[in-house]
Amino acid sequence: METNNGQRWYRMSERQPRSDIPGTVRPVRPDEIQFLDPSELTRYDLLLAAIPILLLLALVVGHVVTVPIWASLSVGALASLALVLDGVALHPPV
Repeated sequence: METNNGQRWYRMSERQPRSDIPGTVRPVRPDEIQFLDPSELTRYDLLLAAIPILLLLALVVGHVVTVPIWASLSVGALASLALVLDGVALHPPV
């Protein structure tokens, strides 16, 4: 490792650290499997996961119940829109 004005330079043959930024870790190999820790999920991860779940639920309701599919998908889209507005405008990420 060589230093130049406080910067670290690694030769190709040297092993680089697994993390450049404290609190983050990159995989050793690009194909390394990393398991998801549920305690690390943020509010915005859950919002992004809830949007397609709502739309899928609306599609299933449209097929199962005697409600037109366009009506159930419209309700699902409005609910998804509420989540997007909440995540972007009301409680934006800092």
